Amino acid sequence: MKLSFKIKKNIDYTYDYLTDMQKFASAHPLISKIDKIGQERYLVHETLKFGKIPFSFTYPVNLEKCPIDKTIVIRAIVFKITKIEMKFYLKSYNDCTIIDEIIHFYSPLPIKFILQRVFKKQHEILFQNIEAN
Repeated sequence: MKLSFKIKKNIDYTYDYLTDMQKFASAHPLISKIDKIGQERYLVHETLKFGKIPFSFTYPVNLEKCPIDKTIVIRAIVFKITKIEMKFYLKSYNDCTIIDEIIHFYSPLPIKFILQRVFKKQHEILFQNIEAN
């Protein structure tokens, strides 16, 4: 899945929000907390709502970042069976940042369509929140 966003923040500000896991958590609509558990390894606390019923869970993530070319890779394993890889490519455009994102889902479960809808919506909100901060 490919997504693209443009926000009115410079590239260094945007890169910092995507690589500082506390800032990332503060802007993410579903993540309540992120704990550091190792070198560039984190435990994410997330809550999804199914109708009015909240469902909270945790999962580990690994963060790879390259400050020179402003790329970020986040890999997660949710419920030990679904692997998610998010690659963010940042580019400057005037005073703005263009974020091109490629997301891969690997799961034996038929959930790709549901995950695509959830990620598209939550990442739109994530970047709106980063822009508003």
